[in-house]
Amino acid sequence: MTSSPNGGRRRRPVLVPVASALAVVGIGVTAAFGGLRDAPDKPPPTASPGDTIDQGQFRTQFIKAIDTTEAGSFGDAKRYLELVVKVTNMGDKTASVGMVPEPGKGFRQTGTFAGSLLRTRPEMKSEYGPRASVLSYGIESQQLHPGITTTVVVKYELQPTATAPEEISLDLGTFENEPLGLLNQSRDWLLKGEYKDDDGPFEPEVATRITLPVRKEAS
Repeated sequence: MTSSPNGGRRRRPVLVPVASALAVVGIGVTAAFGGLRDAPDKPPPTASPGDTIDQGQFRTQFIKAIDTTEAGSFGDAKRYLELVVKVTNMGDKTASVGMVPEPGKGFRQTGTFAGSLLRTRPEMKSEYGPRASVLSYGIESQQLHPGITTTVVVKYELQPTATAPEEISLDLGTFENEPLGLLNQSRDWLLKGEYKDDDGPFEPEVATRITLPVRKEAS
């Protein structure tokens, strides 16, 4: 038997399979970056001011976002961030403008237009919540008639001394024409989404995201 020059016995080299070595390296890298994570959700398609957005039941154009002051009911001044939107009802019956979801209060599977204005960035909170209505010749209403393009104004009240954001982004939902039940075969337009764990809270699908610059405008 051959000895090493130093008189010690020579050790046999240990062979480590390449795949095993790479696996060990991979685990180390994964651990260094915080473990395994789910891939981030793909962002929704984006639209620009003036684009026609297909929401199923509605064809929608966001025209502008303005910081404006209006006279209140008691002669006081009210300040709002307003969205001016052109909405065409593509259904065959009159639809309601409805109510805008309030931040932090969840969503309903609604068939109203304003119910599809899911959230804003920055978050717009006000004491009485946002309001949406049809504005025609100075008269407000809640009706969107079939086949007619109507101006809808969405109002977020601002504090008199608040600084309005330079821009506002909105997540928009879309509508599906769905049967109302197993026995009821009639159909209606409803906000697209799903219920968590079947009977959990309703989570609408974000179909489009739009960002509008906010400009100051006299009332």
